[in-house]
Amino acid sequence: MRNRIILIAAIASGALLTAGCVKLDNPAQEQNSICFQAGCSLLREDVTTKGTTESFTSNDDTFSIFGERITSSEEHALIFNGDVVKHSYDGGSTDSWTYNQVRYWSWASQSDRYDFVAVSPALNATTNENAAGNLSVSTHYNCYVEGQPESGDQYDLLAATYRRNGSSWDRRYETVSLNFSHMGSAVGIKITNNSAAATTISVTSLYFQNLVVSADAKVSLDAYGRTLMRWVNPTPSRASVRQITYSPAVSIESGQSYPAEGQPDYQIMIPQDLNLYEAKMVLNYQVGDENFSSEIPLASIKRNDDTAITSWEIGHKYNYNIYIRMDGGLLVTVYTTPWDVPVAAETPGILI
Repeated sequence: MRNRIILIAAIASGALLTAGCVKLDNPAQEQNSICFQAGCSLLREDVTTKGTTESFTSNDDTFSIFGERITSSEEHALIFNGDVVKHSYDGGSTDSWTYNQVRYWSWASQSDRYDFVAVSPALNATTNENAAGNLSVSTHYNCYVEGQPESGDQYDLLAATYRRNGSSWDRRYETVSLNFSHMGSAVGIKITNNSAAATTISVTSLYFQNLVVSADAKVSLDAYGRTLMRWVNPTPSRASVRQITYSPAVSIESGQSYPAEGQPDYQIMIPQDLNLYEAKMVLNYQVGDENFSSEIPLASIKRNDDTAITSWEIGHKYNYNIYIRMDGGLLVTVYTTPWDVPVAAETPGILI
């Protein structure tokens, strides 16, 4: 499967970005202050799973920024250490990303460089250098709470990196443009009653088992300034994970689906090898007074081209279609789609 990471900030034009920095009384200082810009509409918490896009006028978008200055002699000075950068909008013309205690560019030579790593939403992340001596940021994600299969982290974890080289001397004071990418995997379920005869199927619950439920997300730059994203220190669970309980039970008539139209609610999952712990999906449903429970190994579920998806990858959305046919068993297929598709918009920053 092609590894595709979806960028959510402006891709084609700076018109899709919002920019801003702290305003100062001294114009010369303002010119040298470090400013940030980012596509704002997808820097959000807890709405990806509901299939909505927030208003451009939100003041709740945040990200944590880490940054260091590296001199020609490879001396590293940390200048941002998890500082919160917040989107501010007053309903009029003022639209910016701001942070406290403004920092300034300090260029000694064209051999200097600055590295930045950002994670959103603003989190309790930690920073260190990776094996190559480059800036690295880590944050913990846990999509399962012991004894509470419906609970756990479900925010859309996003990350971005940026390198400014002194070799681009004429651009050394320009705003830092951050193109954020999704770090998790989104998993959605659609259930169809494919029975030939008139049959009502009542779905009571669905959950996952044998998954990696917590891990550390690490973001860094390599020697060439490219973004490296990976998940480390995984913790598996044999328990029920991300349980969806339908109360009352969802009744699906023959030829109908749930949800009936549009996209399903998505569960944010940690990217992982589905064969590692024999991950599976469990579906519980009723037909009349009879109860059924079906266990489906996730790594055995195939696309329409008869190839199986055996892992969830960073920045991918997985759509599982479950077809229940009372006189012919149960069939599950899967296909992948881009997580978010950027489109042109009248208001800068709006991406849906």
